[in-house]
Formats: sequence, structure tokens, C-alpha cells
Amino acid sequence: MCMSQEPVMSSGCLFPLLRGKFMKRRAFLMAFLSCTVLSPAHAVDERYRDYEPRPGLSGEVAVAGAPAPSSLMLLWPESFRMLQPQTVLHVGAKTGGAKVRAAVEALAILVNDENPLTCISLDDLKNLYTDENLSWDGVGAGGAAAPVTPFTRETRAGESDFFVDAVMNGVPFSADVRRVARYSDLLDRLAETPGGIGYAPAGYRGDGVKALQVSDGGGCAAPSASSAYRADYPLARFVHLEGMKNEVSLAFFDYVLSQDGQRDGVIAGFYSLPWVFAEEEREKLRLD
Repeated sequence: MCMSQEPVMSSGCLFPLLRGKFMKRRAFLMAFLSCTVLSPAHAVDERYRDYEPRPGLSGEVAVAGAPAPSSLMLLWPESFRMLQPQTVLHVGAKTGGAKVRAAVEALAILVNDENPLTCISLDDLKNLYTDENLSWDGVGAGGAAAPVTPFTRETRAGESDFFVDAVMNGVPFSADVRRVARYSDLLDRLAETPGGIGYAPAGYRGDGVKALQVSDGGGCAAPSASSAYRADYPLARFVHLEGMKNEVSLAFFDYVLSQDGQRDGVIAGFYSLPWVFAEEEREKLRLD
């Protein structure tokens, strides 16, 4: 059983036979997350180089998401600290200095896989989370007037919610919205609730659950990496990090923009930053 806060392989936790520091880091990743299936289609571009730890690197620095999901702001600093144990990263307030693109966040709108709906507009999506006592036939699902049961993951103190920012436009959730502690719980609830709807990072998968295409008034787009990269999918954005330009923060950015750091993001359900953008960020920071 996976005992953790966030995703790791929804069909069971996998712990490869690993050794040394890499084993500790990988075990941390699996324990930190909570059971998410990763698609081979989400593999990190092989042109990303591996992170090379800097012997003797020490010091401390403040880093922040601008924006970046709290899961990544726990995962990246902790993974980096395991490779550079004499460093201290203070995660939190905006720091100024360097600001870099670090990954791509896309939200998948998830429903029970027996739901006949294939695409939903942002307006209809907002209505499902603000109006009460709705039925699926009101958004084109057809069939019987099954009640809508919207779910959301409970946010932590100080954590932003991309869905709230992009869809709700300042309107609060209705009393019908049910809250769960983890995305893995959300997947389980959707699989057992025919009228359920929820949202999670696009890398999350679960039996009995499917992702809808989303429309912002034009055509429908799936929450795929290619749609997110082309800006066709309306619920996608860059994950940004910022921090002062010192030796420790530059090493941290180097880690995030490496094969290792990008794999962390994919494990957490996000899409890797397109390699060409990563090269632009590395050049801007003079990392090579």
C-alpha cells in the first residue's frame, strides 16, 4: 500500500532495485507521490542531459514558484537536496532575480468512463462547479438526467489552484462540490460515481476514469502534451520558478532543467518543458 500525500502508480507502487543515493532519491519520489500511472508518451526528451552534482557545493537560497504547484515545490527542492546535501533551499515568498520556465502544467477534466460526454466548454465547466442540483443532460451528455457530482482536491494553506484561476473567475464553488484529500482519492471517487467530474494534472490516470476534451469557445482539444505545447488546450500553462542568481540557485535551476529534474515533473503528473525552451533558459542563466 502507498502511504503518501500525492500520486505514484495507481495500479500499485513500483520500487525498482536501486542502490546508493539514487535508490534513496527514487524511494523518496515514490513515497512522496501516491499512485499515478505514467504513460510512455510522457517520456522526457533524450537531449536533456543528466544533472552532475557539484562536489562541496554549500549555502542557502530562497526559491519560489511563479507560479508552480506546491507538489513540485516540495519535490524539486527535496530531490536537489539529496544530491547536494550541504545546501538549504527556502521555498516560499517571491524573491526576484532569475525567473525560468521549468515545466508545463495541464489540467485534465476527468469523468467516469461510462459518461457519454466527450468535450466540455469552459463555461459549462464553470457552471458545474458553481450551480447546484445540475444534471448531465444540461451539458449535452444526453441519456437520463443523471445528477452531476463535482469533486475537487483540498488545497493546502498558501497553495494556488490553477482550475480556480482559469475557470472560476473569482466565483466560489457551490455547496455541491465534494472535497477529497488526494488526487488518488479523486480518481477512486470518480471511478465509483457515474455522475462524477473532477480535475487533476494531466499525467494522472486511473481505471474507470477518462479525460474530456475541453473547448474555450472554439474547437475541442485533449489534454495531451502536444496540445499543451501548441497552446491548443485551454487549461495549460508554463510552470515558472524564480530565485536570486547565486551559486546554489543556479545549481538548483540546472537540476530542474536536467533529465533528472524533468523526470520528477513527469512523475508528479506534469509535462516536461520542451527541450528547445529549456535550452533557452539554460543560455539565459549561462548554465553551460
